[in-house]
Amino acid sequence: MPRKLVARDHREAYDLWATHFADPALMANRDAESNRRNAQRLTSQLPLHLTSSVLDVGPGDGAFLRVIASRVRRCCGVDPSANAVSKLTTLFRDVPNVEFVVGTAEAIPFEDGEFDIVVINSVLQIMPSAEAVERALAELVRVVTPGGLAFVGDLPFRSELSRGLIVHMARKFREYGARGFLRNILDVYVRPFVRHEPVVVHPAASLHFPEPDFAAMCRRLGADVECRRHEELLRPSFTRNDYLLRLAPR
Repeated sequence: MPRKLVARDHREAYDLWATHFADPALMANRDAESNRRNAQRLTSQLPLHLTSSVLDVGPGDGAFLRVIASRVRRCCGVDPSANAVSKLTTLFRDVPNVEFVVGTAEAIPFEDGEFDIVVINSVLQIMPSAEAVERALAELVRVVTPGGLAFVGDLPFRSELSRGLIVHMARKFREYGARGFLRNILDVYVRPFVRHEPVVVHPAASLHFPEPDFAAMCRRLGADVECRRHEELLRPSFTRNDYLLRLAPR
């Protein structure tokens, strides 16, 4: 039987995944195909140019940066796990305009206004508090150049487990489709078990922000906000939004 590793929080859980799992897609807790398709959908929403500099906060397996690397000047990924950064750096060693550094959403290790576009996808809901989320948003706004764009993706606007785990899984089945849902279950849970990779146990608590509350938080930081329903593999999510934060030009 695989051994059990107990994490104190989501951050420690992701570090354990990055350390012990052979498949880097599991750093995003999804299968590689879903990550690739979601990255392509995200790319289509962003104003990417050959002169653009792009930051991905919480890059997972790097699928988004892999998709955009040939279309922009510079790509950076920030991850709190040194093990994830090491693994990603190795994976991208032949892509000269992509780099990874250790850092957090609340302390991004770059200068003010250094990036044209900043992306944070499926990260804010695993932070410990609303105050931590607001600090992270302030950091995103800080490192975006005036007139630039921050993308906040896959953020729940209501509790996803309030009606129970079965209802939540049924929603995901409909949003992913049968093939995507089963592929995700197979790659994220079954294959690691068969390979005797460890089972990571971590707290299941997750933040959610009603759309008006989150938009108000962004506006307090000086960003204009556009809300879009998050698109899963087949259908718009029942519970999650994406947000485009536009910074005013000087």
